[in-house]
Amino acid sequence: MIKGTVALDDTQESFNQMLQLQLDAAFKDQAFKDFLLSEIASKHTEITNQKELFGIIGGLINAALEQSNTESLGFDPIVQLEAMSEYVQTVSENHEVYGISNKPNPHAVFWPNPTRNPDESIYTTQPYIQPLNLIDKQTPVGSAGSCFGEEIAYQFQKRGFNYVVTETEGNDQEGVSFSDYSPDNPYARFSANWGILFNSPSFRQLAEKSFGIRNLPRILVPEVNDGRTTYSSPFREGVYFESVDAFDANYDKHIAATREALVKSEVFIITLGLNECWEFLPDNSVLSRNPRQSKLGMLVRPKVLSVQDNIENIQGFIDIVREHNPSLKLIISVSPIPFLATTRAEECHVVTANSHSKAVLRVAAEEIVKTNEDVYYFPSYELVSTCTKEPWAEDHRHVSRETVDKVMLMFNAMFVKNGLLVDTPS
Repeated sequence: MIKGTVALDDTQESFNQMLQLQLDAAFKDQAFKDFLLSEIASKHTEITNQKELFGIIGGLINAALEQSNTESLGFDPIVQLEAMSEYVQTVSENHEVYGISNKPNPHAVFWPNPTRNPDESIYTTQPYIQPLNLIDKQTPVGSAGSCFGEEIAYQFQKRGFNYVVTETEGNDQEGVSFSDYSPDNPYARFSANWGILFNSPSFRQLAEKSFGIRNLPRILVPEVNDGRTTYSSPFREGVYFESVDAFDANYDKHIAATREALVKSEVFIITLGLNECWEFLPDNSVLSRNPRQSKLGMLVRPKVLSVQDNIENIQGFIDIVREHNPSLKLIISVSPIPFLATTRAEECHVVTANSHSKAVLRVAAEEIVKTNEDVYYFPSYELVSTCTKEPWAEDHRHVSRETVDKVMLMFNAMFVKNGLLVDTPS
């Protein structure tokens, strides 16, 4: 290895140093590098470009391979041929990495810059590479998560797609009611009535309870509204029971419905919302939301999930469901909606806590997509937080109706065959 400063100019000294650096980059075997330097110095002193150099090295390796006794060479020519091939591939990829002509989306390489090209704007950019065309009207699709999961469910049902519904919110569930439910709305908000899910452990727990791997605590908290007492489970956000008996009567039906939804879905969509969660102390289960009821405060503790925690939870969900539904395709998004509140205010502001949360969830989603087949990332978070000029409703936290429509347009373009899910503006 060369020591000291190297000036990559056109002098002979620079050429010799660059040659040494290239050999060090390509090969680990010092005996082979010494052999190459000796051959090049004695027989190939007029090399003018990299292509010639690669040709000479390739010729020397091929000549070595033709020798009857390669052991006398002091190096293995097959190993050097493999190293050479890998190095040539790396150099070729380096030369093309910022090229736009060989990319599926030429606009994906450089940040949109209207001062360079007036037709470009970050606010008209849809940040995905190419259509994946996973879904048509016959594809069984399920969803779980928060607001985006509800929007997906609504659009799929409204447009006559095969949205999987195994448990409805209607009057067929005696003694069970739902927040924000309206009998005038014929559409289910999720594939089954598991409620809103905000954190990655809730997805893993959903799979575990569906397939009998884990029994979540059957604990109910009373709430009194307008003189009427209802009961809610901290593991099913937004679902209310008129009595303990109503919860017990619904329990096995609900488990069967969640299992059926996960098995029936060919494509399943989840949204990761929060990185802070609340752990139930008796058995380390995780609540689907913050413990707003005071009685729960004695049984829980706050927890901030790491990247690895989130990866393990999402991977757990995938592995469990695919044991029973091997062909499942998963679409992951990160919710752009910020924290309502943080448990970390002793050390950081809610704004910085939210930034940390989204970063952790985004990295976890990236790693899951990289390590699993048929798992895809939907960049709704980037579309809202970066590619929309005024995304927020009046509370500066939830997204406006126009922004929701923009997100659905990109989902349509990215995943739906023939663009049938939403109307494209003329």
